[in-house]
Amino acid sequence: MTKKKFFGIAAAVLVIHLFFIAFYGTQKEAFHEDEYYTYSTSTGHNVINPYGPIQEKSGMELQSYFYVTDEHRFDFASVIDIQKLDVHPPLFYLTLHFVMSLFPYSFYKWFGILLNACYSLISCGGIICFIYQMDKSRHRYFLSLLTGLLYAIHPAFISNAMFTRMYCMSVMWTVLYINVFVMLMQSIISSRKRFAVVTLCGAATCYFAFLTHYFCLYLPFFLTLGFCLYALIRQLLYKEKCFLRMLIYGISLIAAIGLAILTFPASLSQIFSGERGEGAFATLLGTDLFAMLKLFLPVLNKNFFAGMLYPILGLLIAALLTGTLFIIKRKRQGAPMPQTNFAILGIGLAAGMITVWVTSKTSLYLGDASSRYFYPVAALLLPLIAYTISKVILQAEDYLPGEHTQTILSLILAVVILIPSAAGHLQGNILFLYREKAETLQYARDNAQYPLVMIYDQNTRYKTWYIANETWPYERVIFIRYDEEATIIENDALKTAEKLIVYMDGPEEILDRLVAQNEHINSWSLLRHDLHYFVYVLE
Repeated sequence: MTKKKFFGIAAAVLVIHLFFIAFYGTQKEAFHEDEYYTYSTSTGHNVINPYGPIQEKSGMELQSYFYVTDEHRFDFASVIDIQKLDVHPPLFYLTLHFVMSLFPYSFYKWFGILLNACYSLISCGGIICFIYQMDKSRHRYFLSLLTGLLYAIHPAFISNAMFTRMYCMSVMWTVLYINVFVMLMQSIISSRKRFAVVTLCGAATCYFAFLTHYFCLYLPFFLTLGFCLYALIRQLLYKEKCFLRMLIYGISLIAAIGLAILTFPASLSQIFSGERGEGAFATLLGTDLFAMLKLFLPVLNKNFFAGMLYPILGLLIAALLTGTLFIIKRKRQGAPMPQTNFAILGIGLAAGMITVWVTSKTSLYLGDASSRYFYPVAALLLPLIAYTISKVILQAEDYLPGEHTQTILSLILAVVILIPSAAGHLQGNILFLYREKAETLQYARDNAQYPLVMIYDQNTRYKTWYIANETWPYERVIFIRYDEEATIIENDALKTAEKLIVYMDGPEEILDRLVAQNEHINSWSLLRHDLHYFVYVLE
């Protein structure tokens, strides 16, 4: 395969990835509660929640909480100030604020989806580049394109693009860093100029990664520490002067992180104090690894392997054992093995990174939505699994007799790479679409002229936030705080409306009171039971 053809196919892989993002983006009907928080904190102004005994808002006013106004267009300082109160650094929110500022007084799901698409396309290209750099064999073009295609069509990474949060940007920095690290390993004893450029790129990546999500530092930490030890051993055994350079590289990364802390000083309090920071350290130090695996394995099996985790692991183990035999044979024959040490190091450190990552996240188990914690890890792990299996199968071609060997090997590769991803699509493993909300939103649009009554409990008032876009179509939204007998339901619209739509987190006795005070309404009936509210119709 020529380089021109390789770049053409690589571009086609990126187009395929963009197509899937756009295709599923059109099907996204609602948002995760964290997405609402992302948009609201990216507006540059604090949201005034309608919490009181009784308050009336319009749906348009409620939607305006997610608008950037003229007053706050490109108001990056305000976004940073808002994020100081959160547990996450501000870089992703700043980029989203920039996009939203281009379209003031507007809210579209495509703000987040298209921004994530940009990050995910870079990640997809980075995966192709990563494998291309790592493999020097005659199969490098095929292997890099194959792993890139895996990323492009995999439900997990399409789901990540559907979720407006910092995880797509985190994946991008993770993939870019692994590319920098490959260059480091290949230039550790090269010219000073090349080493300086690689070090600068690594430091810059760590700086931006830190300001995106603190957990992005796991990869640089484990890889740098591991390769420092590796360089020390090589210097002691083979007198290669590479350990000093690794120390310089590591110090540069620490300096970049220090600069990031100076850029956003609130990061220290976010990491080391507060409920989330203290909980992360407590979980990291006290988690039962087997309990964690039991908790998260079903989520990983479903959303990353389409229920085929154990067959794929079995195939991976078989590939590793077979690959080891090939390595031994090549060594006995005196053949060069330029990538063996890197492959072993990369896979081992990726496994260590997964252990720490998921251990620190056990306290945030949220079912399928927990998958988002693993996206940066999976962006490297899944391509490495595919690469390892494919590499061994292609090497086995030289040792297998028969004229149909290539056909058999191609079928095996298709099973390994394509079937789990395709099965994930058929199983509906694209997360964060909330397609089931389509009928709910259509009902809201059809009944927008009638008042929506939101009866919420003081202790669970945050639930009103979880269904924000269901309130936007209504002309009048009346919030009533439930305080048992003291609940106030005095409002002119409640007495004169011909129909009421009621979301309630309280006793049905309130419905009777609403019916009794309105001469146009005779009864109430249960429309549906959502995750957070019972929904009634009074008419």
